[in-house]
Amino acid sequence: MTENKPSKKIFIYLLLLLPLFFSCQNPQQTETPDNKLQVIATIFPVYDMARNIGGNKVKVSMLLPPATDAHNFELKPNDIVRISKADLFLYVNMEMEHWAYKVIATTSSNNKLLPVETGSGITMLPLTGSDLEDHHNHSSKFDPHIWLDFNNARKMADNIAAALVKIDSRHSDYYLKNAAEYKNQLAALDNKFRIGLTGCKSRTILHAGHWAFAYLANRYGLKYYSVYNVAADSEPEPQKIMELIQQIKDTKAPFIYYEDLINPRIAEIIAQETGAGLLRLNNGHTISKAEMSRGISFLSLMEENLDNLKRGMQCR
Repeated sequence: MTENKPSKKIFIYLLLLLPLFFSCQNPQQTETPDNKLQVIATIFPVYDMARNIGGNKVKVSMLLPPATDAHNFELKPNDIVRISKADLFLYVNMEMEHWAYKVIATTSSNNKLLPVETGSGITMLPLTGSDLEDHHNHSSKFDPHIWLDFNNARKMADNIAAALVKIDSRHSDYYLKNAAEYKNQLAALDNKFRIGLTGCKSRTILHAGHWAFAYLANRYGLKYYSVYNVAADSEPEPQKIMELIQQIKDTKAPFIYYEDLINPRIAEIIAQETGAGLLRLNNGHTISKAEMSRGISFLSLMEENLDNLKRGMQCR
């Protein structure tokens, strides 16, 4: 254990103190001094949805720093304290943030905070075989990247809007109007993908990154092949690498896809071996500091994905 990691004793001590901290809070005060609701979202897609739907009535912050993998994020005591001061805690589901139960259990006595599973009511795709994740003794049986099916993203937007309405009913019309507008943008994006990914020479996403795009592939009738499983810190099986190389050679694929979260070494080796070029795909939850600084949005990231998918699969 490194020196800067909190010990179990400190964490437990903090948990014991939190009920006392909550008891001093005024449960009726649901707004910050500037009259904005305090919202904490775990990852970028949820953060971006919340700031679009909440608009000028909310102050949204992202729990995970840019370029951090949600699968193996280690919750710290100061994260718990930070979340405890918010009005809303938004996460995807227990498959994506398997540590979220700690937040919910620890803050259960806080009448002010509303934890919201934004993926509630969404059917997840099962993982099979070597795509199953087994990280930190947490075994995922389902693919958590639900927002990459834009119909799922619309349902997540509904869940966020409902939560905002629940804690701030005075502005319900405002939140519901914003949610409707955002869902229309998602529907337009969905249509762009559906049209853009027709008439393609290839119907397979060849991905030298971690398993994340099955929802997207499933929605548009594509095949998806990844050399890694759903855990971004896993190591790819040599057999999977050889299979991908063979697929590239057999199909004469001009490009394969990589992602920022994983060291591009494997992708570069495969590219050198096959002569294929490299194109980036962004799963949306691991954006960089530079992207955050320039005000990137979830929708614009997906537009970039579509451009690269069309180029890589040689779509008309």
